[in-house]
Amino acid sequence: MTDQLDNSAATGKVAAEPSRAADPAPWELLGEEPGFRRFLTVRLRRYRMPDGRVVDWDVLGPEAGLSAGITVLPLTPEGRIVTIRMFRAGPDSVVTNLPGGLVEPGEDVAVAGARELEEETGYTCETLDVAGWQWSGASSTFRKYVAIARGCRPDGKQQLDDAEDCVPIELTVDAFRAELRTPGAMTGIDAAYLALDFAGLL
Repeated sequence: MTDQLDNSAATGKVAAEPSRAADPAPWELLGEEPGFRRFLTVRLRRYRMPDGRVVDWDVLGPEAGLSAGITVLPLTPEGRIVTIRMFRAGPDSVVTNLPGGLVEPGEDVAVAGARELEEETGYTCETLDVAGWQWSGASSTFRKYVAIARGCRPDGKQQLDDAEDCVPIELTVDAFRAELRTPGAMTGIDAAYLALDFAGLL
């Protein structure tokens, strides 16, 4: 799949329902200035609302030059899901995740997904399909792509970053769904549910 970092966000393109109310008018961006910048950045935006009021908003994003990441749902030939157990600083605990990471500037999204899968788990895949993308959060400029990898086997080489301690764990679909429903057990739940939906496993 080709690099999908375009500007075709689904603005105004939602499922049509006869009873659906009209969308509110968009806000006008008046200006933006840099705030905090490290791995994550905070940008300070000023908007004019449709009624004329001016409001300030903090917007989160990744480090400069990076605008997207990818989450991969890896399926083995037996239909099991490859997850990783790793420490996350936000929850301050070891949690279950799907493999994934940042899409490098100019990198094909599917290539990034296959790369992150092997780097974090040591698994390779026969096929990888990018199913779509979502905003990382309501106050984020970061796009999170979701991909389905099939035919995953542990025949690659795990290459972790300095601050990663990923342990690959295979789960049945039922066990994975139970993990999703357990409070605090996982991060990236929104992407996980989207991936299950695209894979027909909900």
